[in-house]
Amino acid sequence: MSGHDETELTTSTEESLQHRALRLVLATQVFFFAALAWCVILVHDHVAQNAGISYYGVHHRTVGIAVVAYVAAAIGLWRTSTLFRIGQLDPLIWLGLRVVAVVLILLLLTPYTGGPFLNWTHMTVGIFGALIQLAISITLLRRYGSLLAILGFSIQLVGGILGAFSLPDWRFEYLLYSQIIFEFGFCWCLIGWTKILPKDLTS
Repeated sequence: MSGHDETELTTSTEESLQHRALRLVLATQVFFFAALAWCVILVHDHVAQNAGISYYGVHHRTVGIAVVAYVAAAIGLWRTSTLFRIGQLDPLIWLGLRVVAVVLILLLLTPYTGGPFLNWTHMTVGIFGALIQLAISITLLRRYGSLLAILGFSIQLVGGILGAFSLPDWRFEYLLYSQIIFEFGFCWCLIGWTKILPKDLTS
């Protein structure tokens, strides 16, 4: 095989990897947000505003939708991490995605309405997962500093700040909106990572 043919084959493989990663992120994230929007339409009361996305994992009208959404998102993140590993991205990124995938499942297994222990466990796991998501986004921002990275991190940071103010009893009950904003910013950063998969997989 000539050098020109090898170059064409490599380029085709890289483009395929980037396309697969982008398609996977878009498909699973759109599904997650569509399911979340469905939950919000079904139940949009004071308790949901105060308890956040987790409320839909315990409410009888939305628990099934929430479980499917979380599992789909977890599978999507795990599969995306595999593509990122193949693309030789920083281990912090693809390992972090796997941690977030596990966190999503743990959030389902620790309903905050199950008593003080499950409540604190749920909250601790959720905060830990959010910090990992922030670390992934900060890494994108520091290493590439693209407009996509700046916008994604900014959106995520706004959601995180609003969420932090919503957790204590400060009568700032916008946890649901803040979490949605935060996750949207993280999704934006994920799309950014798919666009910067290495151009030379052999290097």
